[in-house]
This record gives sequence, structure tokens and C-alpha cells, in this order.
Amino acid sequence: MDAIDRLVAAEAIRNSKATYWYAMDMKDWERLATVFSDDAVFDMREEFAFGAGEVLDPLPPIEESIAAGDPAVTVGATNIAAFIRNVVEHWKTVHHGHAPIIDIESADEGRAIWPLFDYIDDGTRALKGYGHYHERYRRQSDGRWLISHVRLTRIRADGEYPQMPA
Repeated sequence: MDAIDRLVAAEAIRNSKATYWYAMDMKDWERLATVFSDDAVFDMREEFAFGAGEVLDPLPPIEESIAAGDPAVTVGATNIAAFIRNVVEHWKTVHHGHAPIIDIESADEGRAIWPLFDYIDDGTRALKGYGHYHERYRRQSDGRWLISHVRLTRIRADGEYPQMPA
């Protein structure tokens, strides 16, 4: 790929991630599903462990967690959007991603690390969180760059995690 193609790919990746955050914060679940490939993996194992005051070190292979039915791992665009909806639907959320590190690995594959700030509030408890999204992207046959793998790592949280919806 030449430099222009790499820049175009990086901009498409930025647009996919911006759509992800916008759709989540606006509670637009149909739009949210459109940023993921059909076989995307959403890995929240480290996030769940962080929230419980634990550390997963080393992180088990993702295939083992998927095979075991780990609730912190979701597969598929529609399932991921439903998972996120079930978690944040009743909360006020604000997500900001800053200055990503984007690596275009080939004409059809890329990676990004997105520094993250998020604010989540259930009306009683609120959390300001800081961390990173570690992601892989894949260019689709229609030219769109979609998220194919997400792993969220949180490095700091101020406040309290909101209550999970009943």
C-alpha cells in the first residue's frame, strides 16, 4: 500500500471507532452493530476483572474463553450490540477516544490502540474511567473498515461502577 492508501484506511478506521462511541452514547443499537464484522470478538475479560479488583495475568487464550462460554466474551456484531445495550442502556455514558496508534498491516487488516476516557452514570453512582481499547480491523468487500476484535483494558477508575440493570 502506498502512503495515500494507508491514510485513507486510517481515516476509515477512525470513522468506525467514532461511530462506535457515538452510537453507544446515543443508544443507537442498530448503528452500533454496523461497526463490527459479523464474526467480531468483544473481549471484556480484563475489564470485568478490573471491576472486581482482580488481575488476569496471564490472560487465557480467547478461544478457551469462547469455548467455555465466558460471559465477558461476546462474538458477532448483533450479539455485541445487544451485550453493550444490556449493560449501558439505562446509564448516561460519555466516551472519548484520543490520539490512536493505528497500524495498517495490509490492504485488508489494521490494528489500533485507542486511549479511552469514559464517564458512566446510573443516577446514583458514577465512574470516570481511563484505559485503552486494543482493536483489530478488517476491510470488508464493500470497502468499509470494521472492528473485528476488541479488548478493553482499564488502568484507572475514579468513583463507583454503576449498578448493573436488573
